[in-house]
Amino acid sequence: MSFFNIYVERENMDFYQPILCSFCGKYGRYEAYIEYHVLRFFCIPLFIVKKKFFAVSTCCNNVYLIKNREKGFMIKRKQGHNVFLLEKDLELLTENDCHGTEAAL
Repeated sequence: MSFFNIYVERENMDFYQPILCSFCGKYGRYEAYIEYHVLRFFCIPLFIVKKKFFAVSTCCNNVYLIKNREKGFMIKRKQGHNVFLLEKDLELLTENDCHGTEAAL
């Protein structure tokens, strides 16, 4: 029996950036969320082990890692109206075709 374990928690952030998708060529938007890895003792959360910021395109549901952590923290602090995600800030993690099927990279 393990007293310590790590669980993943996901939180949607208030961020919407309109885009012309470079992957599928359609209009859509990026929606952002954050994923926490939380260490807990029994059922009591102790502290956050890891944070990752992600963006999802609404046109083709591709999932991107936000590599620029400062931009991720600005979105988290509700300063998303000052943040514009560029291609250099994103790393494609999950590639979907335009018909809704998923192909992992």
